[in-house]
Amino acid sequence: MTEKKDLFMQTGKSQISTTNMLIEKLKPSIEYLTYNIKRYNVPITLVLFYSEEDISDKLHDSVRLTDVIDSIKIGDSYFNFVFLIFTDEEDSYAFVKHVEYNKLSNIDHFYYYETLQPEIYNYYNFINTYLFEIDEKKKNNDLA
Repeated sequence: MTEKKDLFMQTGKSQISTTNMLIEKLKPSIEYLTYNIKRYNVPITLVLFYSEEDISDKLHDSVRLTDVIDSIKIGDSYFNFVFLIFTDEEDSYAFVKHVEYNKLSNIDHFYYYETLQPEIYNYYNFINTYLFEIDEKKKNNDLA
């Protein structure tokens, strides 16, 4: 049986293992998209939707053809990374609120978004920023 201290966000894995699995899956998409940011000066925002239900179909219904979704299930958790291409943070907020209101109103979920930078120097820090923000929101919600 796994001890509670080794569980991270209902994944049944440690925080390091969870981050490693996410990096392995996301790194090709991130490298390709950061190249496009550098080369063509394209704004891209990365949104992480975290839930304990599969919401990938609902997200696929909401994105444009140019957007990229990487959905990853680890343990009982679903991590849906949505790369909003040609989208700044203001429009990303509108996207998130639209999805929340129209698709996810009856599903417990958490999100965090940030503009993707042209260079990612440390993938662990980059992914952990998203994970820790979501984990903090989740803990605050559990206390309420």
